[in-house]
Amino acid sequence: MKLNSWTEWGELKEVVVGHCSMLDVININHSFRFFFETNVSNDFLERSVTLKKRFSEQRQEDLDQIAQTLERLGIKTLRPLRPEVGARFRTPVFEEELIGAENIRDQSLIFGDEIIETSPLWDRRYFENELLKEIFNDYFEKGARWTCSPKSRMRESDYDRKFISGFSPDEIERKYSEPSAYEIMFDGAQCLRFGRDIVMNVSTANHWKGLQWLRRHLGDRARIHPVNLTDHHIDGMFMPLREGLLLINCVGMQEKVQLLPDWLKKWKIIRVPEPLGSEESILKMASANINVNVLPLSPKKTLVFEENEGDSRQTVDLLVQNGLEPIVVRLRHSRIFAGGLHCVTLDTVREDGPVWFSK
Repeated sequence: MKLNSWTEWGELKEVVVGHCSMLDVININHSFRFFFETNVSNDFLERSVTLKKRFSEQRQEDLDQIAQTLERLGIKTLRPLRPEVGARFRTPVFEEELIGAENIRDQSLIFGDEIIETSPLWDRRYFENELLKEIFNDYFEKGARWTCSPKSRMRESDYDRKFISGFSPDEIERKYSEPSAYEIMFDGAQCLRFGRDIVMNVSTANHWKGLQWLRRHLGDRARIHPVNLTDHHIDGMFMPLREGLLLINCVGMQEKVQLLPDWLKKWKIIRVPEPLGSEESILKMASANINVNVLPLSPKKTLVFEENEGDSRQTVDLLVQNGLEPIVVRLRHSRIFAGGLHCVTLDTVREDGPVWFSK
């Protein structure tokens, strides 16, 4: 099918599901600290981190099961390539090992019939989308547009480490009104799509330059609404389940709803319950209450996940009360691997269209 995905909740027809990156050692450098500083304790910021092999094996098992579940639901499911073990790359500035394409939402934004490869924040992910090239090329051959935003050189001086917090959209505009030497860096997961309206989290000058690039690139095809809700990714804070209904993080978003665009404040808001499960590792690279990171399959169905059997019971009850049919899958170690269901999937074909939600 041709690429077509305008919202987060239109009926899903085709999707890409990631593979676990199979990381065993995470080397700490300035780009890692920039990306994960909010969620990783200072104890880990000066040395490398070793992950248990079985965490990766269990994560991969669950991703494979999710792909099979989606196929059984009649949704065409694609998978990225997997890098060779120890595959390394070098740029004029740094050398790293290629990471697998697991949280594939991060490095791409699908806007209608266009693939937009975004500008990575973590240097280890610089060439991650090489593993998606065959999938993207197939959509291109079927008529999709295909664009890449500029990549930063990723020198330490290119990062704006002065994160802002709690700013309104007007305050964001004023904060970054002056030119800066910081380079464009933003992830697709900083954006949520509402037809032609894109709500984008902006917390640094790097993000702001990414927003400016996206505005100029899309022109009058879209409206980009800046919000300041978190450090980077917005889908750990809230998710639209259908038109008029938002699921929000029960802790992180509680005091930040007023920072949403005025047109979105009119939608009904429900709060995801705190998860019942617990992580074995003390390394937690995703936000607490990552269970808000669900994958809507249609305006009537939503895929939710749990670490252990029964963990999702309260979330399931909440969705049923609001007229949705929840489908539960297992996805272990989401905080360790920094992503829930929305993160590990990239919807490429939905039955929806280019409507405006902002008036």
